[in-house]
Amino acid sequence: MSATETPTAPAEAPKGPVIELIPLGQNLGRVVLTISNQGSLARFQQELQTLGQHFGRIQQLQQRVQSALTTVERDALSKVGEAEVKDFAEKDAVFAKVWGFNVPAVANRQATFVNTALRLFAVISEEEAAKARSSADFKEEQLVIRGDRRLLQTAEIRGLDFVIQFDQFAKVLQARRDAVIQLTELQKRSTNDEEKTRIQTQLDQTLELLNKGNKEMAESVGYSITHNYEVEVLESKFVILLNQEEVNQIQGLMANAQQQQAAAAAPVAIEAPKLEKKADKKN
Repeated sequence: MSATETPTAPAEAPKGPVIELIPLGQNLGRVVLTISNQGSLARFQQELQTLGQHFGRIQQLQQRVQSALTTVERDALSKVGEAEVKDFAEKDAVFAKVWGFNVPAVANRQATFVNTALRLFAVISEEEAAKARSSADFKEEQLVIRGDRRLLQTAEIRGLDFVIQFDQFAKVLQARRDAVIQLTELQKRSTNDEEKTRIQTQLDQTLELLNKGNKEMAESVGYSITHNYEVEVLESKFVILLNQEEVNQIQGLMANAQQQQAAAAAPVAIEAPKLEKKADKKN
């Protein structure tokens, strides 16, 4: 390397907490936990609900202790509360070891589950199952029997944006189908020819939109408004909604992290060594 080159410093990003955020309408949510197993998701939801209710009972007991009118009542409630707190603390400690956080941290927060991966099954008849099996690219694991229902896997939808798009489009198709049913009934009851013509025009337009949307969904994820479906959640995120103060704090942390990354990646200027000039010797 020549003396005039400016080598860059190692571009290793500074280590810090990883914060995953999800936009929720006009709000911003922070991901507390991501679960990629349906059995684990059901277990987590049950444990969170049970301990959340337990924590709520403790808070109610504390309020009753504060508002007790007599010392006897206060002491009795306090004794019950102490036992409840001890029991809750033991269960909450186990919960935290499994899931990575304590229930009181989220108990009084607005929270929700956001699905980020789905598996779609169409409820099909025996004849449709036989037709599916005859397909050259059919795999036996695509067909699932649950009780008296035959389910054919039509697609896996992965990624928050794709899940949202699917959910929204499915609701639009359902609304269009409902509109077709309502317009058909209106036309049957109408006794005015002009009104019947107007309803028929609306019906034709709605049917066209329904058929077009249904075709697009069938081609993309195998979803058709003519079938019933079951949805299996492959991945879900437990998210708490942030207040404005928390949003500001996180934005500050992210801005600071970006500045540190930029500083770490910036080239470090190294001044070239100065050569000492020797005076000419005179004879």
